[in-house]
Amino acid sequence: LAAVREAIGQPGITLMDVRSAAEYAGERFWPSGGMEPGGRAGHMPSAVHQPVDGLYREDGSFRPVAELRYLFAPEVLDGSGELITYCTIGGRAATAWFVLSYLLDRQRVRVYDGSWAEWGRTPGTPVEAPNP
Repeated sequence: LAAVREAIGQPGITLMDVRSAAEYAGERFWPSGGMEPGGRAGHMPSAVHQPVDGLYREDGSFRPVAELRYLFAPEVLDGSGELITYCTIGGRAATAWFVLSYLLDRQRVRVYDGSWAEWGRTPGTPVEAPNP
């Protein structure tokens, strides 16, 4: 949590929110649509929204590398700085880390394992919600 808080707005570090548009916009806390008592919905300041929808083929395998490259924004793939992924509890963020690190050869990718479940429930953490 402390390392991610320090990363907000820092040159050379990109926070990447891989959750759905509704989660990013603050319309829901949990992917299921539920809110969290005492939790705040939204996203981290300076976070780039990059949902990880579409990574899989119908048979459950990952799409080919050429197709995966098309799914990620150029600033995510082409950046040389550190990239920190987060979602709600870490599952989607870990999948993004795997795809970026091992299939697309993006260097310097980390996962914020506490993700939104920790951040959104911790008093004093900054939260942006364009559509609160």
